[in-house]
Amino acid sequence: MTEGRGALEFVVLGSGTFTPGRPPEGPGRGGVRNPAGYALRCQDEILLFDLGFGNFRQMVRAGLDPDRVSSVFLSHRHPDHTGDLAALLFYYRYDGKPQGKRLRVCGPRGTAGFVERLFRAHHPWLRPRGFDLKLETLEEGSVVRGSGWRVLCREVPHTTESLAYRFEAKEGSLCYTGDTSWDPGLARFAAGADLLVSECALADGERGEGHLRVSEALELGRLSGARQVLLTHLSPASERGLAAALRGKRRFRRAEDLMRIRVSRY
Repeated sequence: MTEGRGALEFVVLGSGTFTPGRPPEGPGRGGVRNPAGYALRCQDEILLFDLGFGNFRQMVRAGLDPDRVSSVFLSHRHPDHTGDLAALLFYYRYDGKPQGKRLRVCGPRGTAGFVERLFRAHHPWLRPRGFDLKLETLEEGSVVRGSGWRVLCREVPHTTESLAYRFEAKEGSLCYTGDTSWDPGLARFAAGADLLVSECALADGERGEGHLRVSEALELGRLSGARQVLLTHLSPASERGLAAALRGKRRFRRAEDLMRIRVSRY
């Protein structure tokens, strides 16, 4: 992976769910999977998309500097997506500092209250000291802008407050579904992305709701026309047979913890 300015690098911090099952078809590079969490290195800053428990240390294992983080985008508030936000805030209070001594935490309605409850539960050890914290409430159609990039938002059917995100910059684009059940409009939201990061927590035929089954994730990738499709948020059930389902599908990959992917329009 090329380092430095102009490069977009997507790093999988956690490719699993709250169940730390070992992939039945082999341990892969990640072994036991960490819960959901992803880092996007964009020039000199890092954007985080969810931060499940264990993923702060995963950043260090991946060689990512927490002091480069500028923004955190939470898809929803389930602990397997937010569990290490407290660890990140604790670190920034007592040791490092976010990029430019400013941290933006973005998420659906209820995010500000969620962070405030973390502050109260751990008082005073998480409250910002020596840096500015900005909490942004997002909804369908919201646009977050940064230095040479923007993030678009779409509501998805999981909890009553769940978002998918689409990152766009001149270097490339990616769409992260967060947790979602089947949503016909999500393929349009992800259309033409250089990388589609799609959850895939349910096996075909498995009872459940609020998540995509393997066949649905494959169909989403096909309809979106994304250049690369990464299946993630894998459970022990959805792992079974996944290798066979992906056979011959060159645009599709199974996520592994600490996997690195170059995101580029070319």
